[in-house]
Amino acid sequence: MSRSESSTMPIGCPECDATITAAVPPGPGLVADREPTRLRGTETTCRNCGHELELYFY
Repeated sequence: MSRSESSTMPIGCPECDATITAAVPPGPGLVADREPTRLRGTETTCRNCGHELELYFY
């Protein structure tokens, strides 16, 4: 099922253990009856220590 608006997801910073909220854009997710779904990603920066974080999703 696709969504029409972005969601947020909490992820942990591996450098300082702070919790970061990353925006995840809408998409179809995993769909069994279509071509393989393309892996996408986004980047964000930890506001506590400045470490760059990458989040990958379908």
